[in-house]
Amino acid sequence: MSLGLLYLDEFKGYYQSKVIIILWIGLPIITLLLHFIPSNEEIPISSLAALVVASVGGTISSVMISTTIVSEMNQNVYVLFLVRPVKRANLLIAKFLAVYTCLTIATVLSVTSGLIVDIFTKGMPQQVLLEDTFESITISLAAMAIATSAGLLIGSNSKSIAVAAILSIYLGNQLSIISILPGIFLSTWINPILFSILIGLPTTIALLIVSMMLFNKKQF
Repeated sequence: MSLGLLYLDEFKGYYQSKVIIILWIGLPIITLLLHFIPSNEEIPISSLAALVVASVGGTISSVMISTTIVSEMNQNVYVLFLVRPVKRANLLIAKFLAVYTCLTIATVLSVTSGLIVDIFTKGMPQQVLLEDTFESITISLAAMAIATSAGLLIGSNSKSIAVAAILSIYLGNQLSIISILPGIFLSTWINPILFSILIGLPTTIALLIVSMMLFNKKQF
């Protein structure tokens, strides 16, 4: 089975889940509420929205992907896959891409909803709005990529769903925040977008590689 087919199968399973549906509805609502609180010059609303979206979305994705993998391993689901010519690495990559796609949709929906509110309530210049929106999306996606890949690593090396969930809530969230906070609070010296990409991309790739290496050594 090819990576593309595995991805489509995983994505179909995730987007039909109640958790993802709630995420697609809940994150836009949270973002809308943030746009009605008093503005803080030190922390722009776009940055605050990115922080909240990344924290909530990243934690949920990390827990969801880690507990799913543990549950499937306990039920010997992967034995059926590995009977066929399926690469173990492709199984993990497909899961990561499926969850990350769902997160991307949720992020775009939430940030776009905030953009629409700003257009109708504040009348900000279009260029400023687009720059803030792009910054918010980039920062959120970079942080959630780290959280999701951390969940993948935790899930592929845990035997207990409870342990996987607890570790994902703590470690996934902590790791994702690393790519956000310095760029927000040190924005005078650091470009938030560039910083989040430079931290998020290599960290995500490193976690994925370690996950695949350890998963390849597992006995099913």
